[in-house]
Amino acid sequence: MFKRIKNFFKKKKQPASLSGIHIYVEDSGEIYADISMADESEKSIESLASLLSMFSPKSFFQVSSIIRLQLESSDRLDLYVKIIEKSAGLVTFNQEDINKEYDEKPCINPSDMI
Repeated sequence: MFKRIKNFFKKKKQPASLSGIHIYVEDSGEIYADISMADESEKSIESLASLLSMFSPKSFFQVSSIIRLQLESSDRLDLYVKIIEKSAGLVTFNQEDINKEYDEKPCINPSDMI
């Protein structure tokens, strides 16, 4: 019985994460994204690409541009190219999704002209 109680209160080891995206907004209202990868292995790149594929088209391009800026500042554009190539195979944008985000509306309604 005491062995069960001991195991119940024993801290469980957290699994190591391959990659992650943490998006937050500061008090100033600016949006930030922290991208983390365990290493530069194919498995880590694929996991980050699958995370990127969950975003809508507009958000995908915003987050991928943040990744580009972070990797460009550390002279690692080759890694950015690998991530985008992997995510290109996973990301599919429906025309309906694109139309919802970039809905074409007239700047001036005809009734406003009168």
